Amino acid sequence: MNKDIERIDQFLKNVDLPEPAPGSHRYALRRQLLSDIERRPTMSERRRIRRAALLVAAVVCGGAMATAVGVRIHRYYFEGRDADGVYHFGTEPETIYEKTYENADGIVRSVSVTRGGGISISSDPDDTMDVEQTRKDLEETALLRQQGARELMRVIDTQVNGHPHRTCSYRYILSDGRERTIGESDPDRKDRRTLAQTEQDMEEIEALRRKGERELVHVWETEVEGRIHRTLGWQYVLADGHKRTVGEGDPEPEMQQPVLSDGQRDEMFRLRRLKQGEFLGHEDREIYGKVFTFEVQQYTLAGGIVVTYSAGEPAEAVKIRLTEADWEEFRRLRDAGAGVDLGAYEEEVQGRRFLFKPQQFILSDGTEFIWAVGTPRTN
Repeated sequence: MNKDIERIDQFLKNVDLPEPAPGSHRYALRRQLLSDIERRPTMSERRRIRRAALLVAAVVCGGAMATAVGVRIHRYYFEGRDADGVYHFGTEPETIYEKTYENADGIVRSVSVTRGGGISISSDPDDTMDVEQTRKDLEETALLRQQGARELMRVIDTQVNGHPHRTCSYRYILSDGRERTIGESDPDRKDRRTLAQTEQDMEEIEALRRKGERELVHVWETEVEGRIHRTLGWQYVLADGHKRTVGEGDPEPEMQQPVLSDGQRDEMFRLRRLKQGEFLGHEDREIYGKVFTFEVQQYTLAGGIVVTYSAGEPAEAVKIRLTEADWEEFRRLRDAGAGVDLGAYEEEVQGRRFLFKPQQFILSDGTEFIWAVGTPRTN
């Protein structure tokens, strides 16, 4: 098993479609979600392996050629290089659904669903990447993905406390003959929603919202000089069992006023993606009768504006994804041979048969993590 590939794939995490937010909160939440969601693929150039992290909040669909009807051209821009030497590229978010609702009191809410994303590519500390060529490669790869011009090379299955996630590693051949290998979330995920399903979901969510049938599962806060802007993430369970989380502004008037301009929000989340902030620790606070654990970061914007950003999840929530520290612990356990073999199995994935050899690891906080890399079966 190629341990370089293993080290790359260890960073893979879940990704979810950015959810709706009302009115003035929509833009801020879009940036928050695109910053917080994580799906990390891999990228290699011929035999040289490079780690990569892909933050994508949409299913790429349709088209056979760049000039064909229905093909969407994905334009990437360079965001910067972080302190770890990772190069970050992004795409502009795109609104795919938008509608306004008016209640019996005449109050109007705007709901939208936005998708977008980016790619982060790490290299050796002394390497200098050709940014413009890489940007073009990413755009060409996006077109090849739409055409289905790729080969499934590896499947990585993980489970965190029973919560499964699958990543598929594809090989792409670029027009000049170079190869790129990119790990992407499983295109056959059962929780993927089409545009038609999304529109239906939003209508059902609005009905559930009016009845109060929802659960508070996330809280995001941005603070400047004691003023706080807060967004609440409400989870809805739909009739088909699917769960969706929708962001809404806090009903408290003092929490609704934005504390940053659109440009300042962009700058803060760019600094967040580039890891150019100061970690202030974790804190537990009660929000609307529920205790949340917040991860607190601080960022200094141009002009000296200091912003404190806090992302909270229910304190009693079962962990469903690993932190960076968890991944480090997992690697140490794996390298020490501390995994428990669970027995090999075979499975056909996208028309190709793969052999999996899962191992179970128990982390220091009691988290159960199962790791299985599927390799193609040969005759």
